[in-house]
Amino acid sequence: MSTTHPIHSRTGRASPAVPAARNDGLAALREATREQHARLDAALPLARDGATLQDYLRHARTLAAWLQALGPVIAPIDAGPHPWRLDDPGRLQALRLDLEDAAAMAWPAAGVETKEAAARVLERFPARAEAVAWGMAYVVEGSQLGGQWLHRRLSATLAPHPLRYLQGSGAGTAARWKHFLGRLADALRTPEDIAAACAGAQAAFGALQRQYDAQEETPA
Repeated sequence: MSTTHPIHSRTGRASPAVPAARNDGLAALREATREQHARLDAALPLARDGATLQDYLRHARTLAAWLQALGPVIAPIDAGPHPWRLDDPGRLQALRLDLEDAAAMAWPAAGVETKEAAARVLERFPARAEAVAWGMAYVVEGSQLGGQWLHRRLSATLAPHPLRYLQGSGAGTAARWKHFLGRLADALRTPEDIAAACAGAQAAFGALQRQYDAQEETPA
């Protein structure tokens, strides 16, 4: 398995590049989350051979709990100096419809552990909430590339379920990621901002891992 996690990027090719001079924050984020990527990559049932619809539904439920908890923390970047609308194209709605189609799992509440992880990192960086949010957004946005890889891999075997969430922004997903990286570079200009963003990304990844672990302990 690659050490790049499927929820982040398993496209089989390099992510769209940004100019090298604008890459310091991105490089720091990648390095700060490298080990977490590897752990998630090794453990994710949906990325293994023989993944089932039940695996996808657990995946969707995990992401729904995680995204609901992260949403309020990431929301400030919608109206910041480098605005970015995260919920495009209606990610929670896609997850809700995916779970409803299967009629197998109830809609989850926002993840308590994810809320707590977000609160802890904001306490560490009280003056840099926006930079923390950009770090968390890096994890969420990057997951769309990996989602498309999973969609290509699973769409035939799990048909007729549409796997809406994994489709991301469709053909515009790669362009959206490139656009996001440009906004990220604009937002993270100082070492202090980059440090806060890295802490935010680590918190988001750590919370996601705990959400997955909790799902694995939940009976089907």
